[in-house]
Amino acid sequence: MQKKFTKLSFSLLVLLSYTLFSESIYTGIKYTYRNTIYENYIILTSSIERKVVIFNVENKKIDFFLTNVGVYPVVSYMNEKELLVIDSVGKQVLLYNLENLQVVNKELDYKPIFYKKLDNVVYILDNNGNLYGFNFDLEIIYHHKFSSKPSYFDFYNSKAIGFYIWNKEIDIEYDNKLLNFNLITPNHMISKYVLDSRGGKILDFETKKIYTTEPYLSFGLLWNNELYFASMFTKTIYKLKNDKIYSVAKLEFQPTNGKVFNDRLYILSAHDDKLIIIGKKIEVFDTGKFPIDIFKYKDKIIVICADNGEINIFNDNQKGG
Repeated sequence: MQKKFTKLSFSLLVLLSYTLFSESIYTGIKYTYRNTIYENYIILTSSIERKVVIFNVENKKIDFFLTNVGVYPVVSYMNEKELLVIDSVGKQVLLYNLENLQVVNKELDYKPIFYKKLDNVVYILDNNGNLYGFNFDLEIIYHHKFSSKPSYFDFYNSKAIGFYIWNKEIDIEYDNKLLNFNLITPNHMISKYVLDSRGGKILDFETKKIYTTEPYLSFGLLWNNELYFASMFTKTIYKLKNDKIYSVAKLEFQPTNGKVFNDRLYILSAHDDKLIIIGKKIEVFDTGKFPIDIFKYKDKIIVICADNGEINIFNDNQKGG
């Protein structure tokens, strides 16, 4: 199928790259590839070093520095005075009481491979097709068994949906049905849209319509009720509107992650150590090494750099400018 894109009519001003961050803080850990936020706390997890750092954005200090965490901690979630850590190789969930640093664990039957926190429930998919929901007392309050072994999951209309990658027979499992849309790596869902990152396709799961775009999709998000997504292959930001794919901005750097704050699109380029902001103009800023995550707290934008656990912080007082 031939791919056709329409270029948006508005012009974008590209500025030269320079340093924007008001402060850079080194946390003392490296290789923080999966990080989360809870209120004013950024939680960094280093699987290789088996360390977890809880950084307080308010006072810009490290409140907790945990070492010897599990066997291979992959991600950590915080809730009030508790920290829940998923240990994939150790096949366990660890729960730290942050008031006395006592820790309890719950062993899992199979290896956790994908995880997501929704409200105050941490959902864990294991490599045998079990999807569990844990509260912060380590109680299982949700369980769903997929008929096979998906690699990723999400929820659609309050029901679990599983995604199978590199599978010629199954793409999606939903409502006890196995579905095939000839996708390659469906691994991300935004509202009703399923992104096939390697194949460069977008499935509208509601209408079952497939849109063909460029491969190596790195992220997708809703902005003003429209789907925006990025291709690392073309270094371009696109949007889907009225059944058409529009080219929004051609970038100099590969887009690897993105969020919307204050009606502006914030894009990270991990390989090029850049932050790109798209509003009425395009601005490019230098970051630390391998920026992996971006968060917002009050008027602060926080960029997590994975290679050395560096945190870049700058004030963002603009409202969509």
